[in-house]
Amino acid sequence: MVKKGARRTALLILYDIELRGTFVDLALKSYLQKGGLSLRDRALVTELCYGVVRYTLTLDWWLEQVSGRKVADLDPWVRNILRATLYQIAYLDKIPVPAAIHEGVELAKEFTHKGGVKFVNGVLRGYLREKGRIKLPDPEKYPHLYLSLKYSFPQWMVKRWSLEWGAKQAEEYMASLNIPAPLTLRVNTLKTKRQELKEALRREGVAAEESLLLSDALVLKKGQDLSKLDAFRKGLFQVQSESSMLASLLVNPMPGDTLLDSCSAPGGKSTHLAQLMKDQGKIISCDIHGHKVKLVEKNAKRLGISIIQPLAQDAQKLSVHLSGKIDRALVDAPCSGLGVIRRKPDLKWKRKLSDFASLAELQLKLLEEAARALKSSGVLVYSVCTNEPEETYQVAEKFTAENADFIPTDLTPFLPERLKGEGSAPKGILQLYPHKHNLDGFFLARWQKM
Repeated sequence: MVKKGARRTALLILYDIELRGTFVDLALKSYLQKGGLSLRDRALVTELCYGVVRYTLTLDWWLEQVSGRKVADLDPWVRNILRATLYQIAYLDKIPVPAAIHEGVELAKEFTHKGGVKFVNGVLRGYLREKGRIKLPDPEKYPHLYLSLKYSFPQWMVKRWSLEWGAKQAEEYMASLNIPAPLTLRVNTLKTKRQELKEALRREGVAAEESLLLSDALVLKKGQDLSKLDAFRKGLFQVQSESSMLASLLVNPMPGDTLLDSCSAPGGKSTHLAQLMKDQGKIISCDIHGHKVKLVEKNAKRLGISIIQPLAQDAQKLSVHLSGKIDRALVDAPCSGLGVIRRKPDLKWKRKLSDFASLAELQLKLLEEAARALKSSGVLVYSVCTNEPEETYQVAEKFTAENADFIPTDLTPFLPERLKGEGSAPKGILQLYPHKHNLDGFFLARWQKM
């Protein structure tokens, strides 16, 4: 009987995710904080949970081919034991197949009944016998279904991206979204330098290398719990993706400015802006949720930043308080998040086609409200972690068309060297794609008020 260990913990997390709708990163954090697992086991738990969520559609299709039963009709414990075990067999080369099956059967003994144990054992061994004959649908006859099952994405996404970019680029995009993203740290230059932080991390057993894109970023060679490091507690770094850091660079804040970060939680961009301002001036960091505003305060305190003024406020209703008082504004708007599926694979299964129109409406409202807060000659930057047209260039085009006093500005002077050649940058917008730039999918736009 399995009483502890990586696979048991992963099963509990997967069960929790399915029954409660918890995001995988939050569920992992909750369980791993309880301790009791070695670093190796923590890594396996993380791999299993993210892997199963990432490839759920494909795993379920395989299981149905072998078992002849709908996965949705299975007991939740059985379903998740089968998914986790099949993921190890199909996707993880370093785990011996007999060991994976043995652990799966042992978990079934603990969490199901005799019939469940027999079923789990039979399905897993059946997969080993039958995997050579299980073929994906014909890509010529069923191109969308084929790509959907090969990369484990909903068919509506496959159809949408194939229509938008063509089948080849859509396939490259999905493949890149299934590759786990690197963990990137922004060096807190108010307290240290990149090489000093790299050395401090090395002393704590954390290997990192310099970002090839940004001078104030380090990329970790493997993921781990950073919150327990002295370097973290001392505020020497902030976890932040490279795409996200670009938004603050486009704002290009100056010491002494008054800034608005209208959707700021948990504070990554606000603290980056403060860092670029050398902690001189004022940043109004707004979020509609009070508990998220506290996260901004907590982050700022850890990083030694004093100029952030958190504000619990709906960013659609700011102009009454701030009209004409802001030098530069960043609208990092709520979005579908499909550009960061490699970090949040759950989004594949949570998003609906109908989401885009309502999100675009909100995004435009947030932009217009931030625009009203700006002084003459003020700068407005829009960012979203998605590549969907309704949320990206369509929002930017509509804002420009409806606000003649806001002129798109060339992004090139603010971009790192590697991105200066992007064709759309001189027109005031930038699309980043994981399969083209090895970055999170992101959209950025910049205007100046006349």
